[in-house]
Amino acid sequence: MIFAEKIITLRKRNGWSQEDLAARVNVSRQAVAKWEASQSIPSLDKIVQLSLVFGVTTDYLLKEEEEEISVTQDSPESSIRHVTLQEAGSYLETRRPAAWVCAIATALCILSPVTVIALGAFSEYGHIHISENTAGAIGLIVLLLMVGIAVGLFIWNDQVRNKPWEFLEHDPFVLDYGVRGLVKEQQTAFAPGKLALTIIGVILLILSPVAIFGAIFTDKDLYMALSVCVTLILVAAGVFLLILADIPSEAADRLLQEGDYTPDKKRSNSVLGPLSGAYWLIATAIYLLWSFRTENWGTTWMVWPVAGLLFAALRTIVEAVMKNRGETQERIR
Repeated sequence: MIFAEKIITLRKRNGWSQEDLAARVNVSRQAVAKWEASQSIPSLDKIVQLSLVFGVTTDYLLKEEEEEISVTQDSPESSIRHVTLQEAGSYLETRRPAAWVCAIATALCILSPVTVIALGAFSEYGHIHISENTAGAIGLIVLLLMVGIAVGLFIWNDQVRNKPWEFLEHDPFVLDYGVRGLVKEQQTAFAPGKLALTIIGVILLILSPVAIFGAIFTDKDLYMALSVCVTLILVAAGVFLLILADIPSEAADRLLQEGDYTPDKKRSNSVLGPLSGAYWLIATAIYLLWSFRTENWGTTWMVWPVAGLLFAALRTIVEAVMKNRGETQERIR
């Protein structure tokens, strides 16, 4: 019995139409029809999903000589979770407020040095009648308050809004009938808003250094310090808008298991998750230590773009290693 015949047999045994099976493995009905007509072969991650949905081994699906159904130890219901229409709708609804909380917390972190820089500059050049030490102390208090509020928001967001949906990030799941259509509809409806927010956010990030370049020509230290504040404000605004645009879109990709949320990506994310947490803690520690030791907040903010570029490179390396490891394991099997 060939692969196509096995798919037909297993589908009919479960009483499913081609559309039902397509919904369970997150593909179109046409894709299932092509599999059953031997016109195409599903990708490796889809074969794994099919084995979980049907409750059979991948060997049974792939090896033509295996005529007898090799059932896995767990039934399909116990081995893979089904996401209902109601669960998907609830998840998508939580993403918008979660995006706002994450965007606000991130903006607070970026803006936290602004008070230190501005008060220090105004105090040094006599524009406010307080000592530099007092200005620095007030600025540091505000900085720590803003970072503390941001950390609290991140923790609250993670434990209250994100925790119930952790299984979407780590565990295998399939969508019940009708869920894929709902998610696609939401994705289409949000697309124009995402595009507008992304365009504005990117423009703000591109324009953020303009204030610094302008201050260079004035040859005034006060303007240079204030230009750094303006740059940070523009960066915070740009990142704020990009997060608002990205999180709801990521939610749809997570449900559809597309983009960064395919099974292969999930395996790499299981490594990247703890790694990224440690990485950004180290980056924050370097930023604070350097800032407090030098008191040169106008320069130390460069830690963040550098850290971002290095993290992108680190992510690419980890994903490549995980992909090669997965391919090696499949060849061994």
